[in-house]
Amino acid sequence: MKRYIPISFVRQKAKLLGFDDCGAAKVEPCDVLPLKEWLSEGLNADMDYMSKYIDKRENITSLFQNAETVFSFLISYNQVSNFSSYPFRIASYALGEDYHKVLKAKLFRLLELIREQYPDFEARVFVDTAPVLEKQWAARAGLGWIGKNSTLVSKRFGSKVFLAEVVSNYVSDYSLQENDHCGNCKRCVASCPNGAITNHRTIDCNKCISYQTIENKNDIPSHIKLNGWIYGCEECIDACIWNIKAPQCRNKEFETSEPMAQLIENISSDSLNKAHFNKARKHSAIERIRFDKFLSNIDRAKCDKDWQLFRFIEGQIAK
Repeated sequence: MKRYIPISFVRQKAKLLGFDDCGAAKVEPCDVLPLKEWLSEGLNADMDYMSKYIDKRENITSLFQNAETVFSFLISYNQVSNFSSYPFRIASYALGEDYHKVLKAKLFRLLELIREQYPDFEARVFVDTAPVLEKQWAARAGLGWIGKNSTLVSKRFGSKVFLAEVVSNYVSDYSLQENDHCGNCKRCVASCPNGAITNHRTIDCNKCISYQTIENKNDIPSHIKLNGWIYGCEECIDACIWNIKAPQCRNKEFETSEPMAQLIENISSDSLNKAHFNKARKHSAIERIRFDKFLSNIDRAKCDKDWQLFRFIEGQIAK
């Protein structure tokens, strides 16, 4: 007989720990055809690791043999920026503590709470670092739908959200999938300065600012517009109507840290040094890039004359 845990119990414990939503999906093979097509078209740029472990992405039982259920969790990082008038921009998900560490700590604590009542609850946790199709699992768990810009969009919390998974040997109450609410809207598509969003709800990484400022180890091509972004990009996310309606983040860990605020100030005043960068980088998602890459991104953004002119005019209007 299969062991059962109510999704209401998991959701209650998850919300106590700061998660905004959670749902459950029955373990079944994932659809990897869109991934294979994306790879075949070279839209992954030089991210060769995306072509590895396709079998694991398709069958999560290869990562956890006794898997019956994937519990998906969503947590918002939506916040009002205090740096919107600054010439250089860092994606808001990287302004606070490193979400990988924060979410994993919450998930391990969640397992402790669950096992107080269900001691034989076996599980494995994932936060964006394993071959797991997390957006597909989140959609199956009813947390939202995959939007035209390839992000998961929640009707309640928008797409400025982190996702995490607990794969367990328990069955649960499986969620109904959310309908697609993008409709005819193409705000995200139109917002991308380089036309990186395809017609198949995928991203051409060769044109994507996030890829160029984080993953690309070579020089950023001269035809790519950065629009002031020096780590990541949120043009398409900020354009989404569901983010305009979304509530603010309730987790203090994701608010702009003091070292990160100081880093942005130092960049804007041309007083940045490696010590400032390392201090901000230590507990942040920008740990993924090195100082020389960060400097290169800043120098490249300075060359984006259209963006700098726009910022100058915007500043004059504000005065």
